[in-house]
Amino acid sequence: MPSEHQTFCRYCHAYCPMIASLGDDGKVVSVRPDVSNEMYGGYTCIKGRQLVEQMYQSERLTSHQKRQSNGDYVAISTEEALDEISLKVQQIIAEHGPRAIATYNGTVAFQNSAQLVYSREWHNALGSPSYYTSVTIDQPAKVFVGSRMGYWTGGSHSFHDSDVALIIGNNPLISHYASPGGVPSISPADQIRRAKKRGMKLIAVDPRQSELARRSDIHLQVKPGQDATLLAGMIRLILEEKLHDHKFCDRYTDGLVDLRREVEPYSLSIVAERTGVAKDLIADAARVFAAGPKGVAVTGTGPEMSAHPNLTQHLTASLNTICGRFYRAGDTLANPGALSSGSPRFEGVYEAPVAWGGAIRCRVRPEYGELTSATGVSEMPTSQLADEILQPGVGQVRALFVIAGNPLMAWPDQDKALEAMQALDLLVCIDPYMSATAELASYVLAPKLTLEREDVTLLADPWYEKPYSQYSKAVVRTDHDVIEEWELYWGIAKRLGLEVNIKGQLIPNEPKPTKFELLRAITAGSQADLGFLRDNPGGHIFEDMSTVVQAPREDSSSRIKLYPDGVANEFNDLRGEGSDEADFSHVLIGFRSKYVLNSFGRNLPALKAKSGTTNHANMHPEDLQSLGLDEDTEIILSSKHGEIPAIVMENSRIKPGVIAMHHCWGPPPGQQAPVRETGSNLNALVNGDEDLQPFTAMARMSGIPVNIRLA
Repeated sequence: MPSEHQTFCRYCHAYCPMIASLGDDGKVVSVRPDVSNEMYGGYTCIKGRQLVEQMYQSERLTSHQKRQSNGDYVAISTEEALDEISLKVQQIIAEHGPRAIATYNGTVAFQNSAQLVYSREWHNALGSPSYYTSVTIDQPAKVFVGSRMGYWTGGSHSFHDSDVALIIGNNPLISHYASPGGVPSISPADQIRRAKKRGMKLIAVDPRQSELARRSDIHLQVKPGQDATLLAGMIRLILEEKLHDHKFCDRYTDGLVDLRREVEPYSLSIVAERTGVAKDLIADAARVFAAGPKGVAVTGTGPEMSAHPNLTQHLTASLNTICGRFYRAGDTLANPGALSSGSPRFEGVYEAPVAWGGAIRCRVRPEYGELTSATGVSEMPTSQLADEILQPGVGQVRALFVIAGNPLMAWPDQDKALEAMQALDLLVCIDPYMSATAELASYVLAPKLTLEREDVTLLADPWYEKPYSQYSKAVVRTDHDVIEEWELYWGIAKRLGLEVNIKGQLIPNEPKPTKFELLRAITAGSQADLGFLRDNPGGHIFEDMSTVVQAPREDSSSRIKLYPDGVANEFNDLRGEGSDEADFSHVLIGFRSKYVLNSFGRNLPALKAKSGTTNHANMHPEDLQSLGLDEDTEIILSSKHGEIPAIVMENSRIKPGVIAMHHCWGPPPGQQAPVRETGSNLNALVNGDEDLQPFTAMARMSGIPVNIRLA
C-alpha cells in the first residue's frame, strides 16, 4: 500500500532531507523536500530530485557484468563475481605482493559512509598502501598545509557567527560544497541572505561573476592562478597598517617576521597589475576582512586545481591566523560534531605529524608519497596512479577497484589514464552505468542506489552550523542482485580470511555484518546514539552538544608556523612565474555545472535538457570582438600538452582573457564524437608529468594557458 518515508539525498555532499513516496507496487513514485526538517527547511536541488528517474531508467545496471574475450559483457551473480574476483586478487598477491592491489574511490563513493572507512581498513589488513581517492586530484593542499602549520584545537570561526567571510574560488550555490567555515551547503542562497541580514560582509574571489560573487559585497575578479598574489598583497597591507591580532600572533605563532619579508614586494600596485583587480578594491577587501572581528577565509577546489595551490592554501590559513580567526577560552564552539566523540576543546595548537613524511613513497617519483590527514587516514596521490600501473617492478599495481568514479574522465592526462586502464590484469568498477572507465573493466558491479540502502550523514557532520545528524533506513527493498560498495571488500575479506578492524573492533567475516552494525563500529564513541537516530526518522539538532572552549593546557607551548618548510620555495615559484605562459593568449578554467556532478548525471533526461549536449567555451564579448569570433563558432583550444574543440558562448560575466568550461565532459580518450554532441574534456590539455606541486603531486588541471584558433 502507499507509504511515505523520511530519508536524505546522497547525490552529493549536501545530504538534503527528502520525503520518498511509495506506490501500491512498493516502488518509489516521487521524492520531495522534507519541509519539516528544522536544519534544512525544505531545500533540495534539481539533481537530487532525479533520484526516482535514476533508479528506474533503462540505462541503469541491475546486474553485475563480466567482460568476455570478445569484449562483450554477460550477467554474473554476486557470489560468482566475488568468487572470481577474490581468486584473481589472491593470485596477483601471491605473484606480485599486496601493493599490487589498489583502490580509487571517486567523488560519489564519499556518499556511502561505510565505503571509505571499510575499504581503507581493508587495505590496512591486506598490507597494501595503494589507496587513492578524488581528494588528491582536487584539494590535497587542505590536508597537507594544516599539518605543516599546525591545527588550532579550539576550532575556527564559523560562517554562522562571522562578521566577514572571504570565499576564494568556491561557488557553493552550484557545487553545494564548501570546506568548514564556508557558506554551508544547506540551502546556500538562504544562508547568505540570513548572514547578510545580520550584517555579515561577503568577499568573493573568482574570475567569474559567479552566483556567489553576484551576492557579495566585494568581488575581486582575479586572473586565474593569481590567488596567491592577491592574498600576499592583502596580508602585506594588513601587517603594514597593523590591523592584525598582535596578541594572538605574539602568543601563538612563529615565522611572522619571515612571512612579512616574503609579502613585502607585493605592493598594491604590483598586485593590481598581476591580478587584474583594482588596487582600491584590494585594499578595501583587506581592511574589511581584518576589521572582523569574527571571520573566516576559505578556498574551494578552483584555486587548488590551478597554479600555486599550496601557497594559496597556506596564505589563506595565514590570513586567518594573523587575524586571530579562532575560538578562544570561554567561546562556544557551536558544532563539535554530533557523530564525533565530544572530546574537550582547548585553546591551543596541535602540531600534527607532517602529512607528506610517511615511509611509503611513490615508486616512479619517490619525492611524493602518502598524504595523511589529521585523523590519521592516509592515501597516495592519485596523479601518480597511472605511473604506478604502467611502471614495471616490485609494487607495480596490477589490479584496481574503481568505486563510483570515472578515471578516464577525471584524472590528469587522459591518454596516460587510458593506457593504464588497458594495462591492468584486473579492473573492477562499481558503477550504476557503463561509464567510459567501466567499458574497459573486467567486471562491472551494479550498486544499490540511494533509496535502496541505509546510511547516516557522517561526511557532513563537521560542516553543520549546529550538531545535527540524520539516519535513513532503506526506503525500498531492491529486487535486483546488486550490492553496496563496501560489500565488494567484505566479500574478498571473507574469502581471503582478512581481519578488518575499525576503531579496534574486528568486523566479522561470518556472519556478515549489517549496515547498521558497520556504521555503529565506524561511529563508536560518538555523542549522538546511532540507535536513536535510526529509530527516530528525520534529522535531529542536538543543541546540548555545543562545547565551551577551555583554557590552554598548562604544558601547551606549540605554535602555528607561518613560515614552515616549503614556503620559501613556493614564494620563489610565485615570483618567477610567467615565462611559460608568454606564448599563450588566454587562460582556461574549469567550473561546476548546476545540473551535473562532474561526469555523473548527464544521462538523466531532466538534467540533460537543462545542461545541453556540450560544455561551451564561455568567453567575454570583448574577446570575441578582438578575435573576430561569433557565438556558436567551433574553435580549437591548444595548450602546451594537447588540444580540444569547443563551441563559443558569449558571457559577459567572464573576465576578459579567460575561458570557462565545465569539466569532465567529452568522449573517452581514444574516441571521437562531434563536439556539439558530447563536449570536450579539459584533462586532454593536462600533462600529469609536469606542473606537479611539491609534496602533494597535484597536477595543474585548471588555469591552463591556451591559444585559440578556428576549427
